[in-house]
Amino acid sequence: FVLSPVFNVKTIEVINNEKISSEQIVSMTGISLNTNTFKFTKKEVKERILKNPYIEDVTINRDVFSNKVKVTVKERTATIMLEYGNSYVYINNQGYILEISPIKIDTPLIKGYVTSLEDVKPGNRLNKDDLERLEVVLKIIESAQTAGIENLITEINIKNKKNYILTLESEDKIVYLGNCSDLSTQMLYIKEMIQREKGIEGEYL
Repeated sequence: FVLSPVFNVKTIEVINNEKISSEQIVSMTGISLNTNTFKFTKKEVKERILKNPYIEDVTINRDVFSNKVKVTVKERTATIMLEYGNSYVYINNQGYILEISPIKIDTPLIKGYVTSLEDVKPGNRLNKDDLERLEVVLKIIESAQTAGIENLITEINIKNKKNYILTLESEDKIVYLGNCSDLSTQMLYIKEMIQREKGIEGEYL
């Protein structure tokens, strides 16, 4: 079987990928076309692909009769950013560090995190304290979405767990949320305040 060209891989198909190109994922597999399908294991191919921080999970299927290997991936999505010198760190909802880039994406910028700079590397995860803060951040964003003001939040300072701070850059406003014990009411207040004091710079408790 190992020597027979009848079982050589002719096609590698990638499914469910959006962020990472099919070409990149095919390269990650380490499989060359015309390689005999019995010369590699699904486990080792999966381990190679999972080294990419954007890949949360992957399933490998091989059809020896059609000479095809099918790679089905589940990707992580950047939902927030951290400030990192002159660059930005893309983070997903589970606190995984996906990428460090000079490009600022359209997500809230988180300031005041305590994960050490040495640990801020793609593939790593935020430390325990920041993961706890992240849970609150996600609740803030969810409540802001419900109130229809999520697009106005440009920064969230998480340094003080007893007083999360929002920056609404386009509105020239800073809002102190306290410990976020009643976010739904707070977001409705912020929405009303924005409408009432349109164009007026200020800080609000």
